[in-house]
Formats: sequence, C-alpha cells, structure tokens
Amino acid sequence: MFKSSTGPAAPVLSRDGPLDALRFLAALFIVLYHVAERAPVSLFELSPAFGRGYLATDFFLMLSGYVLARAYGPRVQASGVGALAFLKRRVLRIWPAHLVMLALFVAFFVTTSAIGLAPQNPQWFAWDQLLPQIFLVQAWFVPGTSGWNVPTWTLSALIVAYALFPLVWRRVAAWQRPLQLLAMGVCAWVAIDFAALEILGAHSYQLPLRYGLIRGVPLFMIGLLIARLPVTTLARRQAVPLAVATLAIVIGIQALGNFDHFSLALLGFLIYAAGASKPKAWRWAGIAGKLSFSLFLTNTLVAAVWFGVVRLLEQKVALPAAAGWILWAMAIPAAIVAAWLFERFVDAPLQRWIKSHQPLIPAKAGTQAASQVAARL
Repeated sequence: MFKSSTGPAAPVLSRDGPLDALRFLAALFIVLYHVAERAPVSLFELSPAFGRGYLATDFFLMLSGYVLARAYGPRVQASGVGALAFLKRRVLRIWPAHLVMLALFVAFFVTTSAIGLAPQNPQWFAWDQLLPQIFLVQAWFVPGTSGWNVPTWTLSALIVAYALFPLVWRRVAAWQRPLQLLAMGVCAWVAIDFAALEILGAHSYQLPLRYGLIRGVPLFMIGLLIARLPVTTLARRQAVPLAVATLAIVIGIQALGNFDHFSLALLGFLIYAAGASKPKAWRWAGIAGKLSFSLFLTNTLVAAVWFGVVRLLEQKVALPAAAGWILWAMAIPAAIVAAWLFERFVDAPLQRWIKSHQPLIPAKAGTQAASQVAARL
C-alpha cells in the first residue's frame, strides 16, 4: 500500500536538473507553436503534431501543481503557511512582471497605430479586454476574446488554483492511498473534459480562453496529486532514463496521431520521473529553467515585433524562399535573447526588490531547495 509522500521517503526536489530542462523545452515548444503559422508554409500543414502545442501548456499546468506541492506542501500541512500568505506570495511572483509586459504591449500597439501600422490580428488588441488582463481574471468566464498577452490566461487560471491549494493539500495529505487518490483525480478530470465537450461543444483545451478555469485548475490539481506519490528506489535510481524514455514516447506518438489523453498520462509520469531524480549540477538546465517564465511572458510580443519587421521588409524587397525560412527560424533565438534580457533586467530585479520588503516564511529542513525551484514557476 502506498503511504504519504510527504515523509522522509520523498527526496529533496532537484534544482538544476531534469525538471528545469523540461520546463525550458516545453516553453520552447510553446514558442514554436505560437509562430508555426507564420512560417512560409504553415507548420500545421507540414505535420499535425505541430498543432499540439497545447500539450506543452498542459504540462506547465501540471508541473506547477507538482512543484508547489513539493515545495510548500509540508509547511502548509503544518500550518506554517496560511492560505492568504500563500496566495499573496504567488501573486507577487507573477503579477509585477505581467504588468510590465502588458505595459509594453500597450506601448507597442499605440505606437504602431500612431504611425499607421495596423495589427494583423486586431481582435487581440481590444481595449475592453485590457482591464481583465491587468487583474488576471480573463480566464474567469469574462465575455469577449481574451487578447493582449494571450498566454497569460494560464496565470489567470493558476491564481484560482493557488487560492485553493492550501485547502486541497491539507485534505489530500492525510489520504493514505495516494495512487487511488490520483486515479480519482484523473477520472474527475476526464469527466470535466467530456462535460465540456458535451455542454460547450469542445474539449477543455479547445475552449475559448475565457473558459481557462475549466482547463487550468483540474490539471494543476493532477500535478498536486502526482506529488503525493511516493518515490520508489527504482524511480530514484533510474529517474533520468525513465524521463528520457517517456519524453521520447510522447514525441513519437505525436507522429502517429492524436492521442491526447494518453499523452497527458505520459506527461504526468514524466513529471514524476523527473521529480524523483537525485540533485543534479546541470548548470545549463538551471539557466534554461530560469528563462522559461520570461520566455512564456515575452514570446508573443517578440513575435509580433519580429514578424512585423519581416512583413515590412517583404513589402520592400522580394525575398527568396530560403530567406523567408531563415528569417522565420531566427524568431526563435530572438525570443530566447529577449527572454534573457527580460529575466535579467526586469523580472529578477523586481523579485529581489519584492523579497527585500517581504517577511521571510520559515522553511523546514529539506524544503529550501524546493522553494527555490517553485520561485522559478
């Protein structure tokens, strides 16, 4: 029988290891998904697998629940962190950088409009959607097309998940059969997904972004329940090979067809295997993982600027097909560089200032590293 994973059997969550590497790879695939249609020939036409970037978003949502459960679960269970303090801490992690990016979006739209450059997708710049964006409530069934920094609908959904986390964790931490609990959670998620299909006419990942709570909160809770699973000796010793093999299977089956539920199950196991790994010293993974949040926040605006310049260039010069592909491909390293600049000169300084003005939450032994990983989400 499985016992609680909050005891000594759960190893310290590894920094600079597989989880950080996976976060960056998922963020990179999301960037590719966002620019796929801007290629000279849409990547969606080349292979349907490129159209499944939503799986990377689902991975992020599950990973958020997993890491926060591992990082804060023991302290929440011991009443060391209250619900309000936890929610405040998480909001302060995501909201300031979000506001900066939103201001840059508004400046970009106002400036380009003033010089007569109309956006290719004006529906994403609706002024009536700016206020919900500012307060990150756009995924709370707000009418209209969620625009501006579109990917932040996930942050909107996660705020509700953060608010529920302490209550849910205290309930599930006492459950002595975590595998049974995870099975129940998966069944509940499948029921919600098919209810969305029956009532709203689409699976949760296909719903308009204003219904983001239906998609985001259940996946966060699945990640939380994965964190309750005990880490076996086999999983700890073979964590990296298991993670690599699982990732290869996830990628491989995309070429065979649409197997979303099976893919999500594999992604859940991937999180479990990566989280079971012993502490690593993969400096490159730590750096890449640190960039993932900034890459998530900035890639849409960077793509708008990059391809806006490309469009102006194409209006003036007849570019050969090869040049079109090169310019398109360069958008991805441009997004990475922009994310690095944003993380170094905006997000990191903001977080240092916020932490210097916040009281420290005492951490139990063995949870400090996990908290540092959580701070990157």
